[in-house]
Amino acid sequence: MDFEKPDRKARLSQLGFLVRHTFALVGRNRALLSPLVAMWIYATVMVCLLFAGVLLIASGGGGGLWCLFGALVMFVYKFFFYNRAELTLSRLAFDTATGERPTGKDAARTLTGLGGQVRKLALLDMAAGWVASRRNKEGGLMGLLLGGIGEVWDLVNHFLLPAIAVDRLSLGDGVVRLKRLRAHVPETLVGVFGIDIMGGVVATVMGPLYLFGGLAAVACGLLFGDAMPAALSAGPLRDLSPDIPTIGPIGPQTEFNWLPVLVFAFLGLILHSVLSRTVAAIKVVYFTLFYSRVMHAEALDPALRADLEGYLDLDPDAAPV
Repeated sequence: MDFEKPDRKARLSQLGFLVRHTFALVGRNRALLSPLVAMWIYATVMVCLLFAGVLLIASGGGGGLWCLFGALVMFVYKFFFYNRAELTLSRLAFDTATGERPTGKDAARTLTGLGGQVRKLALLDMAAGWVASRRNKEGGLMGLLLGGIGEVWDLVNHFLLPAIAVDRLSLGDGVVRLKRLRAHVPETLVGVFGIDIMGGVVATVMGPLYLFGGLAAVACGLLFGDAMPAALSAGPLRDLSPDIPTIGPIGPQTEFNWLPVLVFAFLGLILHSVLSRTVAAIKVVYFTLFYSRVMHAEALDPALRADLEGYLDLDPDAAPV
């Protein structure tokens, strides 16, 4: 199987297209939003605990280490929580596409007994996260190899989710099903099978925001540092170097404060987490419908089936409005 990763322009184009059409196709059931909202809340609480711990330690308050410990526990458990939520979303998407109106509780009951698959997916996600972290430390051929492994797993994972959620397959059977899947892909969809849909789109969107927002936060810390809490002050710039020149309002006596940087990092990390979970949810819905169109076409709602070709083929001219 050949895997392709879209370029920057294609990532943004796919994001816009799928945001417009994903929930237009299956948004007839508001329950589809419940797993996504649960992931948003989980990610936000985890980030809040992390920064609460940092601020409490910096200000000398109590409980900072407990907050950091809580954030660490949530970070480890998120792999299990997110996989369970994504399986629930996949099941909801399939049932909605067949014309039913299931609730989150209905989907949860349907997924009873799949705890083993959830744990295995979570452990594989942990391994993929470790590979991604090693990619940033390795260069050359090894970095490319590790990056490719992570991208392939992301794509395979999103095909495995509906195989588990819809057909209750084990991971091994799901991989076998994935190998057979391409042979059953309709000719109109062969072109998108094997493409890492929206691959890297979060970094593409957040990269410029981190760059310019970070510069703005540093500027605020320099210009208004003397009016901010002393606990987060880094002291005057002359402590960094006595040779710092005076440039406009900024000079050796200027005090830098970390508060704007921490606030920006806090908001940026929450936005990053929310966007990441949103993109993951869109991909879950997309690949569930792709899987359903190929393996369970007869079960789909006839009113929806006709609209799926343009949507799954990422064709804006053929997709439903």
